[in-house]
This record gives sequence, structure tokens and C-alpha cells, in this order.
Amino acid sequence: FAQRLDDIRAQVGTNVTVRPAGTFGGGAFSFESGGGGPPGGNTNGSDSTTTNSQPTLTDDDLKQLTAVSHVASITTVISARYTGDTLNAATLTDNNGNAVTAPNGQAFSPPILVTGTDDPSVLVSLGAADTTISSGRSFTSDDGGKDVAVVGTALADANALSVGSTFTMTNTNSDGTASDTATTLTVIGIYTTGTTFGDNGLALPIETARTIFARSSEVDQAIVKADSVDSVDQVATDIKATLGTDKVDVTTEQSTFASISAPLSDAKSSSRVGMIASLVASAIVIVFSIGLVARQRIREIGILKAVGASNWNVVSQFGVETVFISIGAALLGALATFPLAQTVANGLVSDTTTTEPGGFAGGEESIALAVLES
Repeated sequence: FAQRLDDIRAQVGTNVTVRPAGTFGGGAFSFESGGGGPPGGNTNGSDSTTTNSQPTLTDDDLKQLTAVSHVASITTVISARYTGDTLNAATLTDNNGNAVTAPNGQAFSPPILVTGTDDPSVLVSLGAADTTISSGRSFTSDDGGKDVAVVGTALADANALSVGSTFTMTNTNSDGTASDTATTLTVIGIYTTGTTFGDNGLALPIETARTIFARSSEVDQAIVKADSVDSVDQVATDIKATLGTDKVDVTTEQSTFASISAPLSDAKSSSRVGMIASLVASAIVIVFSIGLVARQRIREIGILKAVGASNWNVVSQFGVETVFISIGAALLGALATFPLAQTVANGLVSDTTTTEPGGFAGGEESIALAVLES
């Protein structure tokens, strides 16, 4: 049980997610003025609507976190919806491969999510948990500020993109309107997440994304990595104290670990109590067994005493016999019960990852789908 708990704890990770208070999805899901929600599907042309002001994080805010104890690294992420007309979004399909349709009967295409990050291992901020490069490569620190992109498999298929292909993205002015300039990006890699939503996006070096979307110092999300699992809660508390709960929302995966591990922790305690009880019961049985054997061999003991055996000689003889019998019994008992016990312990931990219809991995992805549909 302890081994399984350690395995789960290691899988939970040490990430602490920091977002501006009350926001979700950053620039990818900013709400339009007038109370409108985020438009679903791919929007052709420039988005001329303005967005309500939202709380933001800045590079200066994140610099304060470098002084927080047990912080190993900080990854910055910005995200935005693609609103140009040079890329087509992939079409969502259900488990049978049929296109998911909107209420008007048209095929539903999720928005193309653009993620800018300074950590090449964080290719998507929304849509999937795990990302694998299927062809080409991810960008490196040497690609900072270069016009390169890593594109999701679904988006690449929908636009016939491959490693080495190029496409353009219209730059954005500081007021959110479309600029007269555009950036030509070169595809250096194709990634896959196993979900259509996660694969319908692209990732850029954060400097490139900031240039295109005119966001010189804003951050939609920061992923703070603690130096150990035991430090996660303390790091989260210190971040809230440093930046203020009215400015940021701080989340960790420890609540997930607690909900998963609670039954195992109870089972671990129960198994320990059961082990102690079984040892006590075994000791009692052994003592009474020895006493019973001694009573049955009283004549033998009398003969030993008659020929000059001391009490120590008699006790030693019975002690040696008991030790050998106990060792044999322990070996037989371990061989009979340990494989079964380990199988039971292994069976108590199952895969907690669930897949929602349409290829969503659950969690934030389900929330994102609900927001889009609304």
C-alpha cells in the first residue's frame, strides 16, 4: 500500500498553476463586450469586437516569485484564439468518427488555440495533458523570438501542413485590432495529444507570440514547479501571500491526490492493524501450542531430568525445535499469501484517466467545451 501511494504521489507532479484572478483560458477565452460569450468554431477574418478588461499577470509579478522558497522553475504561458483566414480548424468527431454538429446543423469546429511559452515541453495550455512530437522537433531556447511553430496533428491535417511548411498570421495592434502586417511562420514540428481539441492548436516561442499579439509583458498563466511534492502546498500558500488572493488564482493537483489516496490510506492503516492483530494471535497460538506439547511430553522431560539435564538444557531443546518449526511455517505462509496480497494491493489502484466522448480528456477540456457550446 505504501508503494502504491508513493507511485500515485509521484504521478501527481509538483506543478502549481497561477492565473489572473477570475480568468480561464487567458486570451483564448476572453469574453466579448456586451455580455457575449466566446465564439465557437474558427472565426474567419479579424475579430473586430473589443473585450472587457481582465486581471493580468506581468513579468514583474513573476519576478517576485523567484524569492519564494522551494520554487524550482517558472514557466510563462500566453494563449490566444486564431482569428485569421489562412488556417482552417479541424472538425470535431464523435467516437464513431461522425462530425459533431452545432444546433444549426453545421459541423462544429473548435477555435484554433495559439500558445506561446518559454518551455518547449509545455506545448498546449488547454486541451490535453500529454504532448508527443510525432514529426520534426519542438522549439528550443535557441529558437526564442524566431518565427517558428509546432502545430497539432489535427490542425496540420486540416491545412495540409508538414514540417517545413509555412503559413502567415496577422499581427495584432495594442488595442486588439488587426494590424496591416503579418508574420510568416515555419512549421518545425507536428505534435499529437490524442484528442482533436488538443491537436487543433499550435505553439510558438513566447517572444514570437508576444510580438504577434502585441502583449509585451502580459502572462495568461504561470506554471510554478516546486522542488518536491512535499513543498507544493507551501509554495501555493506563499504565492498567494506574495501576489494576493485578489490578484491570482492558485491551483495544485494535491486535491486530486488526496481524493485518490484517501481509500488507500485507510486500507494501509487497516492492513497495519490487521498485521499486528495477526502477529499477536500467532504468538498466543504458539505459546499455547508449546505448553500443550510440553504437557504431552512430560514423561520425556522427566527422563531428561533424571539423567542430569538442567532446566536450561530442556528449555533450549524445546526452543530450538520451536525456532525451526516457526521458520518453516513462516516460509510456507509467505509463499502462500504474499503473491495474493500483492495482487490485491495492485488491484486497488486503477487508471484514473477517463476519456470523454469526442476525444476530450476531462477536466479543463470539458469545461472549455461547455463554454464554447454556451
